[in-house]
Amino acid sequence: MFQVEKAILYAIDELNKSLIKRIAENEFNFGVHVAAYCERFERVDYLLHALEEKIDHKANRLFDEIKELKLQIKHKVRSDEG
Repeated sequence: MFQVEKAILYAIDELNKSLIKRIAENEFNFGVHVAAYCERFERVDYLLHALEEKIDHKANRLFDEIKELKLQIKHKVRSDEG
């Protein structure tokens, strides 16, 4: 009976070591995946910000060109009247 008890305790100890090892590996792998996710998130955020800046710049240029065209049309109408 003593050998059976010893074998059971040994099996429990080995299982405990195995579980601890697997948990540590999973924590490491999870950390790696979280770091990769954070890196991708930061890159996407950077790209979105750059795209927003580009869209704003083009919209502002378009607005300025529209104002210039309105002034040119207004000037042309006045010169045609005179």
